[in-house]
Amino acid sequence: MANGLTPLDDAFGPIVREKRYAVYLRGVIGRAGSRNRMPLTVRNISAHGLKGECAYPPTADETVEIELPGIGAVVGNVRWGEGQAIGVEFDGPIDPTLAFTRNRPGIRRSGLLSAH
Repeated sequence: MANGLTPLDDAFGPIVREKRYAVYLRGVIGRAGSRNRMPLTVRNISAHGLKGECAYPPTADETVEIELPGIGAVVGNVRWGEGQAIGVEFDGPIDPTLAFTRNRPGIRRSGLLSAH
């Protein structure tokens, strides 16, 4: 679909689901208002949220602040948690493609071809 949403079917008919990008990103997460931060591994990301893993995950309904590469600080709410995995819904939409190293200007990685 042109709006970035993909249709799925269930017993009630089509469900529209936002495009998610499977990634392996390293970020930082902390509870809102706290100076304590911990590493966050992002497993998938979309314009409105992410699935990540951290050692001491915040609980559902907590507000968190997340620092993501290429994006910066993002505020969101934890929607679910299971073990060390959490799902976070952002307060507003982001462009998830900014987090991909290959899309950031001035950064080159070995193995990637650059246009000359």
